[in-house]
Amino acid sequence: MPEPRIIGPDGPADALRARLPELYGAYAETRATVLEDGIVDRALKDLCARYLAEDEELMDFEGSDCFDERERAALRWTHAIAWSTDDADDELWDQLHAHFEEAELVELGYFVAFTLGQQHWMATLGLGPDGRPRS
Repeated sequence: MPEPRIIGPDGPADALRARLPELYGAYAETRATVLEDGIVDRALKDLCARYLAEDEELMDFEGSDCFDERERAALRWTHAIAWSTDDADDELWDQLHAHFEEAELVELGYFVAFTLGQQHWMATLGLGPDGRPRS
């Protein structure tokens, strides 16, 4: 297993953030108000984060009966944000507006973008999406 590139008492990613107190403060606020709380249900955000991490159970969400239309719309948007911006067409936006208020779309989009960036950044540190060293 590769060693993480930065290690600290709160875990490698937080150790790096803590080197810049202002950055750590901004991250802590985002974590508290968007990642862990906010107006969009935490379970839906977790679902989108798992999709970004390419959880095998979620990669064929379109063919699964396990998701309702709100979840499917969120996963479609997550896919568009992460991998295929052309998928953010009028049809997707109609689906999103049918299931989400504007403020929810702003929060969910920010959550997805922030989570995607964090996952890529942590990978450069030798960490997985959960912040633990990659195996």
